[in-house]
Amino acid sequence: MRRSQTMIRSRALASLLVLSLGLCTAQQARAQEPPVGIPEGGERGHPVHVRLDTAATYGIGGQSFLGVQVSMSGYLPIWNTRWATGTFDGGVLLGYGNEPTFLAPWIDPSQVEGATHRISLFARFGHTFHLGIRRRVALGVHLYAGLHEWISSYSVNYPNEGVSGSGTAKRSLFVTGAELDFAYRFSQPVGLYLKMGAPFPYQSSYVATIFTVGAGLTFYLR
Repeated sequence: MRRSQTMIRSRALASLLVLSLGLCTAQQARAQEPPVGIPEGGERGHPVHVRLDTAATYGIGGQSFLGVQVSMSGYLPIWNTRWATGTFDGGVLLGYGNEPTFLAPWIDPSQVEGATHRISLFARFGHTFHLGIRRRVALGVHLYAGLHEWISSYSVNYPNEGVSGSGTAKRSLFVTGAELDFAYRFSQPVGLYLKMGAPFPYQSSYVATIFTVGAGLTFYLR
């Protein structure tokens, strides 16, 4: 009987020891993991942080368009002071825009149907200032370059003039430009995201747009 009790106690102690070692190992692993986003007080020479930015967009091309943009960027801290941290940023941006006829009041929807589609895939790089003691505010300036696909597809029917028909036009071009974005992190992993951008050198607005503005959420992944 005593031998059985001793064995039970030994097994319980062994289990407790294994559990304690496991907890210590997990805490050490968490301590070694990089913080999510730039931490309070800033840093320099840290592993790359990762951020996902999402935005609903409005812009002007041939006419007004609505769309969405998603960008994934890595942020490498390169300088740090008490009030700010600067990062070198690099990533990719995927965007879609649609020019519906209801945003063009001069178009009669009973006579014209269709839309213009804008699909963009850009590489982007630049610099972000992470501001404040808590590093909750981020102001970034980025350049972008990549492929912009323009697809215009409409059908028209003018019975008084005896004209009707449909057609699709496509253009693909290499676009460069600049963006200014702002983020405010209201929790550790999530924040508000605002942006504006425009292509340069200027090309035809029908294909490359004049400007784009957007608002959405940013997600700090690492």
